[in-house]
Amino acid sequence: MLYLSPSFLDRLPEWLRAVVRDRYVWAMLIVALFVNLGLYAFLLFIADQLPQFVSMHFDALGVADRIEERGAVFTLPQIGLLVILFNFALVGLGYKKEPLAAYLLAGMAIAVQFLLWFAAVGIVRAALLI
Repeated sequence: MLYLSPSFLDRLPEWLRAVVRDRYVWAMLIVALFVNLGLYAFLLFIADQLPQFVSMHFDALGVADRIEERGAVFTLPQIGLLVILFNFALVGLGYKKEPLAAYLLAGMAIAVQFLLWFAAVGIVRAALLI
């Protein structure tokens, strides 16, 4: 069990107190942040090997329909961070009323991070094969 001083918990809003005490929510938040941090690290490591312009989106036939500078690949982990913040804000708001839905939201934040990883790897592979 996570120990926090009573004075700290008393200063938190009522809707947030239960979430702060739940170790599963903390674990899912930490996993989501580490996966997102890993994506940042991967892109930082590979960024100098990418060409100046990178295909960021492909149509149904596999033809690139959105080409941007290589720095645009960093929008993927930024989107992931926004998803983490948004989902965990919703977790905090809905935890007391519906804890199972809160766990689902927290798990979806992790799933989105892995989907962004797959997108980033696909973009990098396409850029390096050209």
